[in-house]
Amino acid sequence: MKLQLLIGILFCLPLIASAAQPDCAETISVACGNTPSAAFDRKGRLWLAFEQRERIYVTYSEDLGDSFSKATVVNGSPEPIYAKGENRPKLAFGNRGEIFVSWTRKGAQRFTGDIRFSRSVDGGKSFAQPYTVNDDGLQTSHRFDALYVTNSGNIFLSWLDKRDQLKQREKGQDYHGAALYYAVSENGGASFARNIKVEDHSCECCRVAIDGHGDNEVAVMWRQIYDGTTRDHALAILDTEGATMRTRASVDEWQIDACPHHGPDIALSADGERYHMVWFSSGNLHKGLYYDRLVVESGKSVKALPIDSRAGAGHPQVAVADSSVFLLWKYFDGKVAKLKMMQSGDDGDSWTEPTTLLHTSAASDHPQLLQYGNKTYAAWHTRDEGYRIVAVN
Repeated sequence: MKLQLLIGILFCLPLIASAAQPDCAETISVACGNTPSAAFDRKGRLWLAFEQRERIYVTYSEDLGDSFSKATVVNGSPEPIYAKGENRPKLAFGNRGEIFVSWTRKGAQRFTGDIRFSRSVDGGKSFAQPYTVNDDGLQTSHRFDALYVTNSGNIFLSWLDKRDQLKQREKGQDYHGAALYYAVSENGGASFARNIKVEDHSCECCRVAIDGHGDNEVAVMWRQIYDGTTRDHALAILDTEGATMRTRASVDEWQIDACPHHGPDIALSADGERYHMVWFSSGNLHKGLYYDRLVVESGKSVKALPIDSRAGAGHPQVAVADSSVFLLWKYFDGKVAKLKMMQSGDDGDSWTEPTTLLHTSAASDHPQLLQYGNKTYAAWHTRDEGYRIVAVN
């Protein structure tokens, strides 16, 4: 009971907003939808993918969110969709203007699901029939997808997967957590190659962070279970055949037999030599939000820097623009949710004091950092104020 109460205090903060307006029964829009995820395309249009009434929709804005286009449906047939907190639809763009969308379809049993994918090759006017990317055919958990398109055009899709736990438990053997899997499409999303396991014993329900590595690979960071009870973080670099590097990314010594619903974020430095990392922990060594840099060549992190140790701080984001690094997170003081930010102008060596960008007393979603060209933006969806975009540099 004490453990459950502690988790509730730490993690059950206001999540998605978009309270139903009187006309939402007839209107499809960001204001009426759930968990919008945003990204800029190569022309500078701001695109959002969101869930509403068991369908994924995409819409775009050419004025930084002041107005949006008519939403286009992605999955023509409704299906139950995970759209809460860190388990939400994702979108990315191809080199030829394609729009890629991934999400997790809920299974018939609790905490089960499948990784779903669809693409548009006509600029978002229509989407192809969705298909399932996990190839095991098992009724188990495949959730918390992460989507990324490399410079070469390869589409990487990674997720948390319990197929191995299911098989081991059928044999009467214990298996901690889930596993991290991924698949790659080298044909523009027409299909994905076989599923590849990165690591056993991942945490079951924390978001997976993903960013590029060179022109053909990606890096992923996730919460990993070490020694059966320690839930810290790992980082791996993936190519089309498997992991080329794996390393422990944080040493917090968080001893907990539960899932925090609190994943990390990463961003590659401009010179490609370091990954900027940000995460939450309540471990014996570190408590609260932390930042660090991991050197690619050595696979070692530098020194964990505390960001915000207050209980209401969570769901951090990191972005890089040249030598500038931006950290964004939400802090809830029990009455008001605030969007907080720190900035470094020297690649993470020194930092400004935290500032408050936005606030709301209503329900609010997790924040996002977005980039287009040399501009970085903070994005936040709140019930009363709607979807807001703020330039931070």
